[in-house]
Amino acid sequence: MTLRLGLYIPTWPGADRPGASRVPPRWADMRALAVAAEDLGVDSLWVADELGFWEGWTFASALAAVTSRAQVGPLVMCTRYRNPALVASMARALDEVSGGRLALGLGLGGGGGDARLPAFGWEADAPLGRFAEAVELTTRLLRDDTFAHAGRFVSIDHPDLGPEGPQGRSIPIWVAAGKPRTMAVAARFADAVSLSEVVTTPASAAPLLAGVRAACEEVGRDPATLEVTGIVRIAPSPDGRLDADRADTISGTPAQIAEALAALHAAGLSHLTAFIGDPEDAHLYSALTPRSLERFGAVMEALRALA
Repeated sequence: MTLRLGLYIPTWPGADRPGASRVPPRWADMRALAVAAEDLGVDSLWVADELGFWEGWTFASALAAVTSRAQVGPLVMCTRYRNPALVASMARALDEVSGGRLALGLGLGGGGGDARLPAFGWEADAPLGRFAEAVELTTRLLRDDTFAHAGRFVSIDHPDLGPEGPQGRSIPIWVAAGKPRTMAVAARFADAVSLSEVVTTPASAAPLLAGVRAACEEVGRDPATLEVTGIVRIAPSPDGRLDADRADTISGTPAQIAEALAALHAAGLSHLTAFIGDPEDAHLYSALTPRSLERFGAVMEALRALA
């Protein structure tokens, strides 16, 4: 299987120059980056779902409307922010808009210590319990017939989710996990587990991959049926200059970075989503730019050459 590569389209506020106030990215710039990334052959385009960013589902829908080939979705949608039945209905609609290219990422979010939750009227207690119930309900609603459920945190009564999109009841569900309890949720319900910690080498990925196998064993699932996807930070530079201040970064020439990504693929990760840094503009580290996208294109060429 060929390694698939994804990119985050930056929806978070950033500085336009060192020391500047945080400014939001504009849709016109994000649209141009998404179209250019798809033209390069990027396999997937993702948005974050964070309070204080541009609202994630709106921008995922916008990306779906201006692209035609790449997989799109939230990586990952916070299960605290929306009722699971509403999420399932939204997923059907975006699957239709995207022409069957939606992957639905679901995650825990900031947990019980997230001070932003009360400002929106959301409860901050029992984050893992709320997460597990939300993932189970969302998955069942997208896979099965409608039903009633009176749970600890959520109650639904045969909700009408609206029409099904092109993928029908097969919309891929990616669950973010990094610890045993979230891994167990992913092993029970997900098509793919999205490792919640940045990886750089097979050694850094090994404990997480072992956790996936252990979670599958716990629930009686064949690990081969659960895809594993990871997050990487890379900083391509023509001269191979390293970003010495970022131990969590894969940096160097395009060929060096391609070799590192290929090693992660060989270790068991079938898909990697990248934050792209620009060593020449450290303040833009995690915000994709036309220049860093061009350099990422060189990484993709080097990776194809290895294959």
